[in-house]
Amino acid sequence: MALLLAVLPFMPSCTQVINELKLEVPNSRLGKDAGRQFVYVSASADWELSVVYEGEAKGWISLSPSSGTSCENLGIVFEWEANNAQELRTAQLVLICDDATEAVIVNQAGTGPVPGWLELPAIDDENLYFITHDMKVGTYSGRSYSIYYDADNLVSRWVAYPLNKGLISSGSRTDAWGLDPKIPADMQPALFSGFRNASDGRRYDRGHQLPSADRLQKEANEATFYGTNMTPQLSELNQRCWASLESAVRSWSYSFDTLYVVTGADVRGARDYCTDNYGKKVTIPTGYYKVLLGYKKGGQFAGMASTGGYTGIAFYFDHKSYTDSRETIMGQAMSIDELEDDLEIDFFVNLPDKIGAVFAAKVESTVDSWWYN
Repeated sequence: MALLLAVLPFMPSCTQVINELKLEVPNSRLGKDAGRQFVYVSASADWELSVVYEGEAKGWISLSPSSGTSCENLGIVFEWEANNAQELRTAQLVLICDDATEAVIVNQAGTGPVPGWLELPAIDDENLYFITHDMKVGTYSGRSYSIYYDADNLVSRWVAYPLNKGLISSGSRTDAWGLDPKIPADMQPALFSGFRNASDGRRYDRGHQLPSADRLQKEANEATFYGTNMTPQLSELNQRCWASLESAVRSWSYSFDTLYVVTGADVRGARDYCTDNYGKKVTIPTGYYKVLLGYKKGGQFAGMASTGGYTGIAFYFDHKSYTDSRETIMGQAMSIDELEDDLEIDFFVNLPDKIGAVFAAKVESTVDSWWYN
C-alpha cells in the first residue's frame, strides 16, 4: 500500500475541468489472490466512486479516495481481497458526477474445482473461469455441470458433468435460450436466436456441449440453453455424427453407476467467427472432443475389476462433416492419454487420488473392448 500511495502525488492533478465523465480500469479481470492497482477518474464536477456487488460476496473491494472534486485522470487506489470461493465473483465500479454515470464490471477468479469431482479436468489457466451450475432431481441435490469459460472467445473450453439414468431424469426439451446468470452479460454470447454473420459465410447451429437430452428435468434442462453452453457448430456435424455420439454416450451411461463426461471445444488455430444476437464475435472452434470415465461398483463387466471399477475412452472430431455411422464414430476413438497428449489437458485429475496412480494410469492408457460391442 505504501508504494502505491507514494506514487499518487506524481499522478495528474485534479485541477482541470473537463467536459465528460470517464472511468478507466486497466485490469478488470482479477486473479484469485489479493491485489491492487490504480483506476483512473475524470470528472467535470464533484464525483463519487462506489462498488455494487453481484451475488452473495460483499465488501471485497476498497477504493481510496472514493469521492472528490473535478479532476482529470486522477489515480484511485483499487484493492481487492483474495477469493477463497470456487467460483468467480463480480462487482461493478460506478462513477457518478451530477446526472452522469459511468460503470465498469470487474471479475475475480475463484480457487477452482471441488476436490473429488471425478469429471473435472485440471484447472490451470488463470485467464479462464470455472463455474458450476447445480440442480435438484428427485432426491438428488447437487452439481449439474461445470464449465471452464473463455471470455475472450465467448465459448466454454470444456463442460464437465456426471451422467446416469437418474440425473437424466424425465421431461422434455424447453428451448429456453437465455443468459448464464453466473457470467456478466457482456462476457457471454446472447443466443435467443441463432448465430449470425459467420466470417467464412457458412451457417452454424447453436451446438450444446452438455446436451439438452442429458438433463430433462425442467429447471436443469433450461440451464442447458445458456449461451455459455453453446458453440457455433456446423449443422452437418451437430445434427448427424455428433448427435449420434451424444446418443451413444447416454446409452452407455445406463450401464454404469455413473459415467463422467467432458465435452470440449478446441480453439487452437481458430480464425473464423460468428456473431451473437448483439454483434459480439464468437470464435468458431476447429474441433470437438468427448472424454468418458465410467464407474461400475465391483467392476462387473469388461476389464474393470482390475482398475477399481473404472474404464475410459476419448473421441476427437475435426470441425467438419462426417459420415453418420457407428464405424465413423468409433474410428475417432482413442485412449484418454492420447487425447491428453494432443490437447495438453489433464483429464480426470482427481482419479489417481480415488483409485491410485497405477490403476488410474491403466484406465487412461487403454481402451477396453467393451466400448466397441
